[in-house]
Amino acid sequence: MRRFTPLLLLFLLGMIACNEDFLDTKPDKKLVVPSTLNDLQSMLDYFDVHNANMVGMGELSSDDYYILYDRWNALRSEYMKNGYIWAREIWEGSTSIDWNNRYQQVFYVNYVLEGLEKMDQTENLIQWNTLKGSALFFRAHAFYQLAQVFCAPFDQSASNEGDGLPLRLSSDLNVHVGRATVKQTYDRILADLLQALALLPESSPYKTRPVKAAAYALLSRVHLTMQDYDNALTYADSALKSNYKLLDYNQLDLTASYPMERYNSEVIFHSRITRYSTLSSSRLIVDSLLFRSYAEEDIRKAAWFRPVGEGYTFRGSYCGSLQIFNGLAIDECYLTKAECLARAGLVSEALSTLNELLATRYESGGFTPLSADTQTEALELILRERRKELLLRAIRWTDLRRLNLNPSTAKTLYRQLNGTIYQLEPNSPNYTLPIADDVIQLSDIPQNIRE
Repeated sequence: MRRFTPLLLLFLLGMIACNEDFLDTKPDKKLVVPSTLNDLQSMLDYFDVHNANMVGMGELSSDDYYILYDRWNALRSEYMKNGYIWAREIWEGSTSIDWNNRYQQVFYVNYVLEGLEKMDQTENLIQWNTLKGSALFFRAHAFYQLAQVFCAPFDQSASNEGDGLPLRLSSDLNVHVGRATVKQTYDRILADLLQALALLPESSPYKTRPVKAAAYALLSRVHLTMQDYDNALTYADSALKSNYKLLDYNQLDLTASYPMERYNSEVIFHSRITRYSTLSSSRLIVDSLLFRSYAEEDIRKAAWFRPVGEGYTFRGSYCGSLQIFNGLAIDECYLTKAECLARAGLVSEALSTLNELLATRYESGGFTPLSADTQTEALELILRERRKELLLRAIRWTDLRRLNLNPSTAKTLYRQLNGTIYQLEPNSPNYTLPIADDVIQLSDIPQNIRE
């Protein structure tokens, strides 16, 4: 992978010097003007902007784990404490690193897109197309993540005319951009991804760069979020036809501190969320009912968990470390395909898809294929296995939001701290985080309503 030239690195460091106050900073583009396609590639290869520090507040607020009161009380960041208990007020004067980091990424990709328009694409049409496709993918990925915490859930039965994101499509930070609707936000995400799909290459030596399969997988995830199960199935199928293979968990080294290898054969696109201390392996304890739902023959039970205090913590990240993976992997596509088939009434096909995945997770000879007599039973099985397989992938919060829209799959969440019970009702406005005060003051956009 090409490294930054010193001049370009100076430019980039100038842009990120005040990371949490990024939107207050007006970068001086006169420092350097990228003059080649390789310069623009270097901007898209900046790992900390495009592959790390992804949106994590949804994972922090999800129900797959808990922390003990003394650990919660010792947290230094009030917004982490508040997010954990779904408080009405979250930021208390602090900035939102999730918001600022993703809009920093949007600035980068918009700058690259504008730079491409000034360059002769005929000099290297393949590289020019790859760069444009990558930038559009990254912008869609950024907007999608932001929409999962700062916009109301997309609802197929509603108009989706509520407040969405500021869809910044220019690198000029002096241009005022108001909030689009939720529908317009998802329309932009899909438009960017479809355009990226036509431009991205089939393969890359680096899993930090997007390829066609990544666009297919993200399109499938977005359509599932939108409850558009036909398109979610179509794009999941397309991703499954690519050259990514399920791991045989019998081959894992269970003695390793983190048995899951980074960039393993299932990973289509690598990214990870911000390192919130609430989600550190020394603090989080996996929900006990969830842990007990893994069968003894299920290798994930040994590979993904280790004892901590009164329960078990998580060590199964596809980052191969304590950091939490939120990229795209082929196992998610199996689960999306199975769910969509079940919703279409194709029970046998749905369970066959699910069993193909699960057979790779169990000890050899220890897996009994799952079966169901009805569509309802099949969907319950698949959603249960989805939660188990995609544990701590920064997906659960989005799943809760979409599943809450149907009373049959809605769930009330509970936290208990020092004798106090906190709860989050299905479809509560607190499933949508407030925007940090500094962003509201700077941009004069409307705030999300909480209760």
